[in-house]
Amino acid sequence: MWSLLFVVAVAIGLVVVLTASALSREQRRVRSVMAGHGAGPPTPYELAYLSGGPRRVINTAIGLLARAGVIRVSRGGLVSLVAGATPSPDPVEYALMEALHQRGGSVPLSDLRRAVSDGKALEGLRYRLLGLGLLVPESALDHARSLLNRLLIATVAAAVFTAGCLLAGPRGLGILVLLVGVLSTVVGLSTYSRQKRALRDALSRSGHDVLAAARRTHVRGVRSATPDLAFAVGFPVALYGLSELNEPGLEDELQRQDTGGSSGGCAAGACGGGSPGSGDVTYGGGGGDIGSGGWGDSGGSSGDSGGSSGGSSCGGGGGCGGGGCGGG
Repeated sequence: MWSLLFVVAVAIGLVVVLTASALSREQRRVRSVMAGHGAGPPTPYELAYLSGGPRRVINTAIGLLARAGVIRVSRGGLVSLVAGATPSPDPVEYALMEALHQRGGSVPLSDLRRAVSDGKALEGLRYRLLGLGLLVPESALDHARSLLNRLLIATVAAAVFTAGCLLAGPRGLGILVLLVGVLSTVVGLSTYSRQKRALRDALSRSGHDVLAAARRTHVRGVRSATPDLAFAVGFPVALYGLSELNEPGLEDELQRQDTGGSSGGCAAGACGGGSPGSGDVTYGGGGGDIGSGGWGDSGGSSGDSGGSSGGSSCGGGGGCGGGGCGGG
């Protein structure tokens, strides 16, 4: 009997190992074939999407426009458009300003985020990144998901088989059968957990390379003295989160609205979500966005937090200027 069970154990183990290997190869293949097209240096909003998804894009736009004096964020999360502000040529900033204008010039931060995230500007940004090969289309990972499900089935079969052998009181060859079953189960579970986590990554290999290059250029914590807000504010916030905003009052208010509260938090799926139909997506990390739910950062170590309380409003007065605020 144990000879037959040994053959079965080896067969199950081979299925687990071969499926795990095929899944790893498929993941590498999909992410490596998404080659970038070299469309010039990435803009702050492209890097924001790669680093933290839709919420990071919106936070970057709010930070840029507030620092430029185009909008004010009052205590309690009310965002107001400054009178006489020049419309920005950047699609994301224009969408944010237009959303404020259409709502009478002032709107709660949570409503503003929903309006912008559901609009065409973020959708267009996402499709541009897909076209550049920096994001992975959700459909490209269908085969990998199928292999992941197959691996789970094989792993469960290995676990059930091992439990049955254990109850049978293995001796002699039975010990070897049990060891093969345990090894197959461990390999299957560890690979399943690792590959399931990897499948959540929205970025291609090129996307991660672009982020790494940008972080070498724009080092975290290094303040730029340039008057160009794209370099002084846009790139740092896009890559590392609101902790790089260098505006404690605004930073604190945005953090407060993100962490909950009846008016500020974003309900699940209400702030833009990464790939359509995917509610659990991760991006390139490098700082968290508080309350970002399923599509926050994958591995950021510090959040968009840390500011002290500011005054009653954040951001100055005046216009954005003809060149826009985002350097986009």
